[in-house]
Amino acid sequence: MTTEVAYARFIPLEKSMSVSVGIYSVPLVCEAVPQIGCGCLAKPVLARLDVHPDIAEAWLHHRGDVIAIEWLRELEVDQQIGLLRAALGGDSHVALVAAASSLALLATFPNPSSWYQHETVDQLSQQEAHTIAARLVQRLSRARIALPDGAALQCDLACALQEVLVADEAMPIEARLARLLGVARNTFQRYLGSQALSQLDAWLTPATLLPEDAG
Repeated sequence: MTTEVAYARFIPLEKSMSVSVGIYSVPLVCEAVPQIGCGCLAKPVLARLDVHPDIAEAWLHHRGDVIAIEWLRELEVDQQIGLLRAALGGDSHVALVAAASSLALLATFPNPSSWYQHETVDQLSQQEAHTIAARLVQRLSRARIALPDGAALQCDLACALQEVLVADEAMPIEARLARLLGVARNTFQRYLGSQALSQLDAWLTPATLLPEDAG
């Protein structure tokens, strides 16, 4: 998959040591919840960036379309882009971020309600799990499948989905979707009984995890 990365100019930080922050656009928006970033995809990227000797810290914006990197020393632009490409994996199309956009983003930086580091990016996965759980329960009710306790089901479903989403195990997105479907099926079965499996198997597909306008 081709990724898009854009470089923004250095922004000096007011710190005792000489560091700068670069702002880059990245394709880490969550497919299931496009209003936020994808914690699953971002977590290994942030981990790779954090261990680089030229990087102090890295953050993903809540939207998932921007990464901020705090550099320990100034590098050539092509070096920065190459480093970020390597962390993201695959080929990357590079474009300059507008100065106005970078300044607006830096106005919130590094507020933890807007910016996530490797240690905190699981919070986005938690948001994703709760959103998917609510979506599945709502769609299940529209499918005229009787729900014994929708609130309890949604809570347990969110917890099961979250365990999959925050797992450190690296896997293709298709495999993670399959695992999400598996834990959702198991949770539904506990509440609805095995007699509902035929209905569930016909209804529960990867598309049911995504927004209705996805794809």
